[in-house]
This record gives sequence, structure tokens and C-alpha cells, in this order.
Amino acid sequence: MCQTVELNQSVQQKFHRTREELSSALVERDQEVDLLLTSLICRENPLLIGPPGTGKSMLVDALLSWMQGKKFSILFSKFSMPEEIFGPVSLNGLKNDKFIRIIEGKLPCADIAFGDEIFNASSGILNTLLKILNERVYEQGDSSKTKVPLKLFVGAANQWPHEQESGKELSALFDRFLMRKRVLPIVSKAGRERLWWNQPCEVKLTSTISPEEIDTAQSESAAITWTAEAKEAFQSIITQLAKEGIFPGDRRQAKSVKAVQAYCYLEGKNQVELEHLQVLTSILWEDPSEQPEKVLQIVLKIANPTGMKVNSLLIEVEQICENADLKQLAQAAVAASKLSEIEKQLHVLGNHPKAAIARKHVREQIKKIKLDSIEAL
Repeated sequence: MCQTVELNQSVQQKFHRTREELSSALVERDQEVDLLLTSLICRENPLLIGPPGTGKSMLVDALLSWMQGKKFSILFSKFSMPEEIFGPVSLNGLKNDKFIRIIEGKLPCADIAFGDEIFNASSGILNTLLKILNERVYEQGDSSKTKVPLKLFVGAANQWPHEQESGKELSALFDRFLMRKRVLPIVSKAGRERLWWNQPCEVKLTSTISPEEIDTAQSESAAITWTAEAKEAFQSIITQLAKEGIFPGDRRQAKSVKAVQAYCYLEGKNQVELEHLQVLTSILWEDPSEQPEKVLQIVLKIANPTGMKVNSLLIEVEQICENADLKQLAQAAVAASKLSEIEKQLHVLGNHPKAAIARKHVREQIKKIKLDSIEAL
């Protein structure tokens, strides 16, 4: 029988509350919020890929404001110099025949860091950056090594590395980001209306978190136990991925275990259940062109078939609302009828949290259709 872990409720509640505040302030960015907070808990590096203006920097800036400690941000370009990231060369060191840098205020001293357009970094920067991201160690020019306090390094870019000229050279850097997510523009009608008419978007966080509290969250999440069912599902996912020709490396598989525990912690739980394996959709793939969709289907089918069904029905709801001309009474009536059928399907799914939220959303859409029809008269 698995033993559950006693957690520091105040720290866990901070993460839970901040998760809610970020998700409510940013339109259609729930998954990105979860990605960054989960990465922070397990001390891994997340990567956000998406066009400008999709809220990547806004989310990271909000997270930076939440965290206490030393911070570092940089927009990489092909002209970025090592001095900008690791500090200037020490003149006193040169006098003593030592090539060392003054790292104060730079990346090696940061608790949290943001590297925008990360794939623009030069090879001279990458060689040092890789060791910091993977081992949390900074190696000076005199071969001395310094343990860095880095809790989280968020990378962002407009394109995946394989879409750029130096894609092959960037594979090692790409691998250093455990969790990776494409950030899409707002797609739902409700989301766009909120974006248009509820401006300005402000992120107001009611707490801060210290590096020590982050350490507490990390150690407690790493001690969270797995149910036998969750372990079996994890094994099944790896097996099914192999059948699809997807073979995540040993290091990625090992780190994914900690990531699942961190996501469980973020969810406010103290034992890994099936639904916590959903975070694997951002981890267990290498090629961003085809594999993410395959991984998504396999993970959700095994770990959360109900959630997968809910997502499918919500997409159908969105398509119905988008395609119907609600000023035409006949079309409005057909749309309302289709939504009522979807509501019945959601009701069959029982008390699943996502199903309950989806049912509420569908009822709101039916109510809106009826009100729009009345106005059309």
C-alpha cells in the first residue's frame, strides 16, 4: 500500500492561488501557466514557442514579479556577447594570469532567468549555457566550477530550432528544455471578445514566493508517491510511444517522473494519479513537427480518456458557435439543439471536474444563443 506525503500546505496553496490568478488574468493561457509553474517546482527549464504578441513575455514577467531573489533577463541576438550573459572579464584576474568573469548581476547569480529568442545565441555562449541549464553549474575560464542558484530558466522563441538555418547545431540546447509548448494565438470566440473588450489585461498577484519556499516545494514534490495504476499507465505510455517510433531518451524519461510529481503538487494533491500524467504531453517527444500530436493522443487516451472526450466536445461546441449565424432564427435553433445534445453527452461523463466546467460553458452558450435570437426579433 502506497504511503502519502505530508505537505507544507501554505507553500502548496501559494502555488495553487498564483496558478488561479495567472490563469484568470491571461486569456487562454492555462496550459502555459501550468507548464511554467510545474517547471519551477521540479527545477527544470520550460520553452515557449510562438509568434510575437501571444503573451509569452507577459506571463514570464508576471512570474518574475512573483518570485523573490535575483533575476536576469536578456533578448538574444546573433550579436549578443558572452559579457552580457556571464559578466565582464575581471581585470584583476588577468593580472594574475586567470581568465575569470565578474558574474554579479548576470545569469550565474540569478535565481530565475528569461532568455527571449534563445536560439539566436552564438556557439560561444551556448557552450557555457548548456552546462548551466543541465547541471546548474557555471564553469569559469580557469576551469573552476561554481554551483548556480538557478531555480528556473524560461526560454522563448518565435520558431522551433529545426525551422531555422542552424537547427542541427541547436539540438543540444533544445534538449535542455524538458517542457516545451507552442503558444498559439487566442482561438475561441469568447477568448477574442475578452481580449478586445476587457483591456487592459493586468496580472495582479496577491503573494510572493521566496527561493527557500521553492526549495520546499521541490523537495516535497520529489517525495510524492505514485499509485500502482499511475505507474502502470506511465509504462503503457512509453510502450505505445515506441510503437509509434517515438523514443524519448533515458534522461528525459527519468526527469519526466519528477515533472509528473511536480504537476501533482501543483494540483494540490499528495499522490500521483492517472490524470497527473497529462503533463507528459509537453515532455516525451523530440521532433516538434509531428510527434507532439501523437504524444498528446497516446497520453490522453491512457491517462485521461474522459478529459480527451471533453476536449473533443468543446472543440465541437466552438465550431458550432463559430459557424452559426445567430441572427437567423433557424440556424440559431439548430445550433442550440446541437449544444443541448453535447450537454447530455457531458452529463453522461459524471462528476469529472473538466466535464462539470464544460457543462457550465455549454449552458452559457445555449443561453447566449437564445438571448441573441430574441434580440434579432
